[in-house]
Amino acid sequence: MTTPEGYNETGRPAWYLNPITEIKGVQHALIMTLDGMVQARSKDLTADEADGIAAMTSAMHAASRAAANTALRAGEDTPIETVTVKNALGTYMVMPAGPGTNTLIAAAGDDAMPMGVVAHTMARQAMKLGEQLMSVSVRTNDGAS
Repeated sequence: MTTPEGYNETGRPAWYLNPITEIKGVQHALIMTLDGMVQARSKDLTADEADGIAAMTSAMHAASRAAANTALRAGEDTPIETVTVKNALGTYMVMPAGPGTNTLIAAAGDDAMPMGVVAHTMARQAMKLGEQLMSVSVRTNDGAS
């Protein structure tokens, strides 16, 4: 299935990713649930690539949280702010989309990617996304709000 530029598979705008992917060196970005379901992806990622990255990121985030909370003697429910992985080809960064959400935002880029700018932009977009997610009314089984 092909999707229009700037939209995900459900047709919802993926505009949260645009400011991130416009930064020099950023190769792609992704919004996903904590359990690895893709919510939005940058246009250069195929659906299959995004699904695979989201599934692996979910596992990485859970393992990082468990390891950090154990090492820091924090409660197991203590959220983590950022997971950053760097290798010879670049950096992959993941952060929650605001406190209390079950959504993650991620970006990958090469060595030309300015980490400070990317981290700031991701945090800003994550806050906007988190605010939107928290403002959506909860629906009951009968469809009423």
